[in-house]
Amino acid sequence: MEFEWLNSKIVEESIEVVLVFNEMGNILFGNPSAREKLEYSGEELQRQNMTWIFRQEFQKEDGGYFPFQKEKIFEKTESALYRKNSSCFLANIRCFPMEKSGIYYLLAEDITGQKDTDARIRQLKEEGENNRRIRNEFNANITHELRTPVNGIKGHVTALMDVIEEEEQRKTLDVILYCCDNMSSIINNILDFSKLEAGKLTLEEKEFDFYQMMDKVIATHTATINKKELKLNVYVDEKIPRIVIGDELRLNRILNNLLSNAVKFTSVGYVNVSVSKTMQINDEVELFFMVKDSGIGISKEEQDRLFQSYSQVDASITRRFGGTGLGLAITKQLVEMMNGSVHVESEKGKGSNFSFYVKLHTNQNIDEIPEHLEVYHKWSNFTAAMENSGEDQFYQFGTEENRGEIKKRMEKLVLSIELGAWDKAETLAETLKTLIERSDGELKKLILRMGMAIRKENYEKSMEMYEQVKTALIERMGEL
Repeated sequence: MEFEWLNSKIVEESIEVVLVFNEMGNILFGNPSAREKLEYSGEELQRQNMTWIFRQEFQKEDGGYFPFQKEKIFEKTESALYRKNSSCFLANIRCFPMEKSGIYYLLAEDITGQKDTDARIRQLKEEGENNRRIRNEFNANITHELRTPVNGIKGHVTALMDVIEEEEQRKTLDVILYCCDNMSSIINNILDFSKLEAGKLTLEEKEFDFYQMMDKVIATHTATINKKELKLNVYVDEKIPRIVIGDELRLNRILNNLLSNAVKFTSVGYVNVSVSKTMQINDEVELFFMVKDSGIGISKEEQDRLFQSYSQVDASITRRFGGTGLGLAITKQLVEMMNGSVHVESEKGKGSNFSFYVKLHTNQNIDEIPEHLEVYHKWSNFTAAMENSGEDQFYQFGTEENRGEIKKRMEKLVLSIELGAWDKAETLAETLKTLIERSDGELKKLILRMGMAIRKENYEKSMEMYEQVKTALIERMGEL
């Protein structure tokens, strides 16, 4: 039987199975793909009946074949095709009548691979969900177990602070309390992250004193800021209602995460914190926060990974600064739960500016919608004033402020090398590199070599390079 289209290149090269048959199920034609997948030669295939290939759709009786049920195969989109050796594969099928009465053609697309892939995807998804559930349960258990001893240590140290008067001992207790607070912060981040992943974290709506909360946040980091000799500038808009309604604990967490990072990654200069009311409609208040620092900064390429879970922009950061890599991921999710968003502006070596807005409620019903652009300019002027109030003098090589900072860092650096406090020495070397950024190339090379010796924890080479750096600084700046 001649069908011109059957001899076309499209049919010959098609990866789909093409079969032509009559109402009794006798196969009249099969393309190369059909012969290959069904494992018949051309002559063998034309001697077959559809009852052997489609055993569910075609039937036969002892007396021979009988016409197939057209509606059964026309409606079916997935079926099993049986090969010569009785094995089978799944395919999506389409069946159409040809112009000549009683003749039909069928197209079948092998979906075995797709089914395997879909099954594998489902399996991986189930495994992922199971692993996530196990991890969240583990995190919840471990954070609970860790919280108990940390709170116990903190309670005993707090009690000791009331009876110990010797200054050095009190400083030691302060360090222990600081470490306990850090551990509590890490525990809380892990616990919140587990709840967020499981979709079980809900925000509270309770009244709290906004100004008291800001005082607590700043007080938490004041000791570290003072220890690192950083400048702290805080601006809180007086238009913000004192009593607001929202989740104080989670808002505190957001600010602590951002402020902790700013302090951690800033070794010289300043940290600015500012918050302003940008809008109020009825009882809903929109607050806009900025946390700006003069720290190590983040390149444009690295900013894409900032808010990912367990991610830090540089693997060496964990070793040098610590952290779980969860803080910003949690911050982003918590801010979004408060109907806000978080943004970052940063440049490598030139500090970072994290900003976010959230929506809270208040008992004061007013409508106040300031122009956001004006608010931004007001904040820009504020932060610019803070940055130009002397901090930049730290970086102007040779100024009095710059010399003073270099001298302090050099004194701490040699002590760290002598004591073998290599992590501290490496941080100080990085700070010195920032402070001499605008000096000549030779001095930069000496600082770089000193940093390499410190990273290798080579005492002799570190001291040798320290003396060379000190000599070069004295030559360029006078006595330190």
